[in-house]
Amino acid sequence: MGNGALSFGAPARRSGESPVDLQTRTAVVTGAASGIGLALSARFARAGVGVVMADIDDALHRRASELAAQGAQVTAVTADLTDPEAVDRLADTAFDRLGGVDVVCNNAGVLGPIGQPLWEVPLEQMRQVFEANHWAHVLMARAFVPRLLEHGRPAHLIHTASMSAFVVGAGSAAYAASKHADLAVARSLRADLRGTGILVSVLCPGRVDTPMVQGLAAPRGAGGDTSVSAEDVAGLVWEALGSDRFYLFSNADAALRLRDQFDDVWRHVSLPSPSPEEELWPAPTATTVATRHRPSTWKR
Repeated sequence: MGNGALSFGAPARRSGESPVDLQTRTAVVTGAASGIGLALSARFARAGVGVVMADIDDALHRRASELAAQGAQVTAVTADLTDPEAVDRLADTAFDRLGGVDVVCNNAGVLGPIGQPLWEVPLEQMRQVFEANHWAHVLMARAFVPRLLEHGRPAHLIHTASMSAFVVGAGSAAYAASKHADLAVARSLRADLRGTGILVSVLCPGRVDTPMVQGLAAPRGAGGDTSVSAEDVAGLVWEALGSDRFYLFSNADAALRLRDQFDDVWRHVSLPSPSPEEELWPAPTATTVATRHRPSTWKR
């Protein structure tokens, strides 16, 4: 958590109606030894939710013990989430200990090399970032989703991406690319699971006051102007549980930063700019569709 202290008080309230009858009794949180993952674990614990906290960091068991000393029902599991067998064991442990899983926070991640142009970043470092930020999330989904479907009760998957899934600055190729990939995974899961009772959201925080970014100067064009606490982000997630909110943005400048990005996209679309009375994305004409989807253009 932002200041290193674990706050443990009365259960928080969720607001808004849910499209599914999600009863948040159990949760799994990865990257739970610090930062957003620890704040999520504490937020769940305050509400009496049983939590399996997973991380590779040695601090995990100390943090879990601090929560348990305050009455939380937590289980700490040391796991290398880039190892498929370790992820499967984590899933088995979670369902064995909790009896069922209502929320999975796929939160583990690393920052990796920042400030170097793409051609100077060692390839091995780029691979390590993708292993932690992308492939670990893929492995978690593959391990947990089939079990969730088998259990047949409502659940919610929260994938931690970043504003870097939309806004890319100089010297951040490895991190930003991995977060773009994770956004695509979350969007695909949302489509795959529509109608099953399993909801999917993607968490896209801007700068958050966590140990991962302390002392770090944001890459040019990527930092944003606001900062929030890990507890603020955990509160955002808690409020969204059971709702159909897919994109979860934590920072006040998110709308402006997104508008700048999509304005840039719009400038490069080979269509005239819309007037205020027109739709933002006009429907393609029949001629356009026929041209773009001519069978001879498809290759396998």
